[in-house]
Amino acid sequence: MEHTSQSDVDQVRNDCGYFLLEDWCIISAKGKETFSFLQTQTTNDVLQIQIGQGQNNAITDRQARLIANFSVHRTEEHAALILIETSQKDLLLNHLETYHFREEVEFTALNCKLLAFQGPKSPLVLEKIFEDQTLPEKPNDTTQLTLAGQQINLIVKSLTGEEGHILCFQNNDDNLIQQVLTTPPIKVSETAREVLRIEAGIPIFGKDMDPKNILPETGLEHSSVSYNKGCYIGQEVIARIKTYGAPNFALMGLTIEGSELPPYNGTLRLKDKKIGTIKSSVRSTTLNKIIALAYIHKEHRSPDINLEVTIDNIPFKVKTCLLPFYQAQTRRDHSKKILNEALQIYKDQDDLDRPIALLREAIELDAKNADAYEALGVFLSKQDKLDEAIALMKRLAEINPQEIMAHTNLSVYYMKQGRIEDAEFEKGEATGLQFEQAIEKNMAKKLKKKEVEQKQKEMEERVGMFLKVLEIDPKDQVANFGLGSIYLETGRYEEGLEPLKTVIEEYQDYSAAYLLLGKTWEKLSNKEEAIETYKKGIAAASKKGDLMPLKDMQNRMNQLLP
Repeated sequence: MEHTSQSDVDQVRNDCGYFLLEDWCIISAKGKETFSFLQTQTTNDVLQIQIGQGQNNAITDRQARLIANFSVHRTEEHAALILIETSQKDLLLNHLETYHFREEVEFTALNCKLLAFQGPKSPLVLEKIFEDQTLPEKPNDTTQLTLAGQQINLIVKSLTGEEGHILCFQNNDDNLIQQVLTTPPIKVSETAREVLRIEAGIPIFGKDMDPKNILPETGLEHSSVSYNKGCYIGQEVIARIKTYGAPNFALMGLTIEGSELPPYNGTLRLKDKKIGTIKSSVRSTTLNKIIALAYIHKEHRSPDINLEVTIDNIPFKVKTCLLPFYQAQTRRDHSKKILNEALQIYKDQDDLDRPIALLREAIELDAKNADAYEALGVFLSKQDKLDEAIALMKRLAEINPQEIMAHTNLSVYYMKQGRIEDAEFEKGEATGLQFEQAIEKNMAKKLKKKEVEQKQKEMEERVGMFLKVLEIDPKDQVANFGLGSIYLETGRYEEGLEPLKTVIEEYQDYSAAYLLLGKTWEKLSNKEEAIETYKKGIAAASKKGDLMPLKDMQNRMNQLLP
């Protein structure tokens, strides 16, 4: 991969990059019946969206085959913006108009340009551009910002796995775009953008999925489907798959040995049996290996399984992988990482300037990182910059009035300045907070004890109920699982083994039972049995499509492996 592409990827992973989103567009939906109409057509529950919020969504045909996937963002009581890949625009509009009769709603493809800012520091970049304006934080949230007297719609949207924002400039206002990019971060190349997308496990229409795919094959149902809403086209098929199993083929990740990309749409064969189809692939700069999105048969969807296969008759060694390949860090995680880097530099080099610069970054990313405030205050005091150190501790006390170290450090810094009275006051504040927190901790402990006693009583009643059921039917699924769950929660680990083993023997696809049994073996310090249980559970969950217990078991097993 070109060095510039790798630099772009690193920029987005650690800082902020931007690119014009020329392959996406915005559709406006307006009218009193906007949301009631969309509710009948889409897979997600649009009636739950509040003004300023959004959600991922999709439409399917009667066989649950994908027609389009997109996100809906509510801007007013009766208005929304639909963000969609341009390649799907006509498919979506044609479908909506086909079922649009007398409903009071109008759909219009807007003439606009989209600009994406992606990376953990993208909110900081935008805060400087749109001074004194509040940015939304949750994925798919939306707001309207003002710059040079012009309105710009903002949507919180990750296209790379990192924090991301999309600015919508209506009427293709190039002058306004240039004003936003007066002091821009690095522009991200198309090559780097593709690497970031695939590492984040984000499929795109026309390449990784198309109208031949049923929605549950694509993985979109985890974020784009409500199983509690009313009827929509394709609902019966999607619900049936959810209830009774998993699709034969579904999208997951593969890591591939060697330096050659597999052929796009290539057929994976294990010996002579087709087990999958390759879609997008790229060399990952983050993992330093070839990665690919692929539709894999349910018999081979357990993660971390090494396979020797052929792809269009070319031999490859591959390993199955849960998506995404790269798990993005939160702003708080990045802040902690920078803090640790600053402390390590100081420890290794006894240097202050670089750590101080890093600590300022850490605080920018997480204004509540108390450890970063404290470290920065200490370093500044070492440079005799006591006024700034004091200002930092005052700011920390404003952000978190219960932060004892803010007052303790203020006392120390005031003492160094000879401000004895101020130092004594802050020392008293710190002592008072310590006393208050000790009292609160003691009261919480007493309250917790009462709650535990009440919960214990309730659990004993439930145990008695489950035991009565098992006297009638020793293999009852609910009673055995419930009993195993209670025994795990109350520390009766040995007693919990038998009912959970019974569930697994009788209901071999019950992935949640494998998870509980694995946890029970962990509590009994039996790593080997826990690992073996998780392996079987992961295989069962993969076949059934139970994503949450699958990921939990995978993470727990990885922690147990040497």
